[in-house]
Amino acid sequence: MPNPGGYALVVDPTLIGPDSNIKFTRVLIDNGSSINIMYRDTMLKLGIIDNMLEPSRTTFHGIVPRVLCAPVGKIRVDVLFGTRENCRTENLVFEVVDLNSSYHALMGRPALAKFMATTHIGYLKMKMPGPNVTITISDNYKRSMECMAAGSALAESLVIAGEKKKQ
Repeated sequence: MPNPGGYALVVDPTLIGPDSNIKFTRVLIDNGSSINIMYRDTMLKLGIIDNMLEPSRTTFHGIVPRVLCAPVGKIRVDVLFGTRENCRTENLVFEVVDLNSSYHALMGRPALAKFMATTHIGYLKMKMPGPNVTITISDNYKRSMECMAAGSALAESLVIAGEKKKQ
């Protein structure tokens, strides 16, 4: 790894929707976030429609620079990590946002606490207790770099679009 500690932890859990179970390959683990976030396109892929969302009173900063974000609603979804022989499923609340992102979802401290997971950013690993043995989830820095580059390009385009509106 060229720059230990310089990459985000991106994992691939299975999210269980009403119509389908999908293994998403770009879910960001963010130890600094006090909420879990799901993007609208992920919601639609899972077969969740707008009338299934509960109202949300949450607002937050940080996805788009200098912009306050209000979710369109929130939804409970089962999230699964591990293999058929040793897996862990927890029901998590996600705030659904209508934004573009290089990620499918973001899992913050509420998810880490529910799974009793610990992360090691230097090694890009996450561990949690499983029914048989500890479940270890590994990321690779190339996928992390790809997501980071796509996210930076998206953020830059949003900032440019915002500046053009001001003119």
